[in-house]
Amino acid sequence: MTAEERRLYEGYRRRLGKEFTPRHTHGMFVPLFEGEPVTKSRIATWAAVTGDDNPLWSDDTYAARSRWGGIIAPPLFLLTVNDGAAPGAQLVGELYEPAPNPVLNLKAYPTYRGAMQAEADWQFFEPVRPGDRIAAVARCTDVFWKQGSRFRLMFCMGETVYTNQHGRRVALCRNGAVYMFKRMP
Repeated sequence: MTAEERRLYEGYRRRLGKEFTPRHTHGMFVPLFEGEPVTKSRIATWAAVTGDDNPLWSDDTYAARSRWGGIIAPPLFLLTVNDGAAPGAQLVGELYEPAPNPVLNLKAYPTYRGAMQAEADWQFFEPVRPGDRIAAVARCTDVFWKQGSRFRLMFCMGETVYTNQHGRRVALCRNGAVYMFKRMP
């Protein structure tokens, strides 16, 4: 492990167990900002963009007759609150040069080669409804190294808990990211 890799690893280890409010780190989604209420139009937009035409998301009459008693959001609508990858995403910012055109900072991290999501395990406890205000709290849960055939792999694990305005848990996302570093000769 290089000195730069050790610094990243130790920095992530210092974050283990500490809760934080995740922020969107990219423009992939139109974010639902903390405290902003979920609306029928946001639900309908998400369903349209994802190609999900389930009438539970948009048809008041159909949804009212369902076991849910009204319109609910598709489960992964929570990605508009936060994508669940926040624990590992904290680390990524250190590996790139600052905006406006973030590129790998290969001067500072010459062995870094890229990152990818290793897993995402979602559990849903109650539906998100129009009018709900969803909050997300994340924490880093583990960090460890594995040796691959081509790269040294640093796994950063975390979880994000989503609650509604009543303090009830609506979902939990356990997420892992892997950061690849070129093997040293």
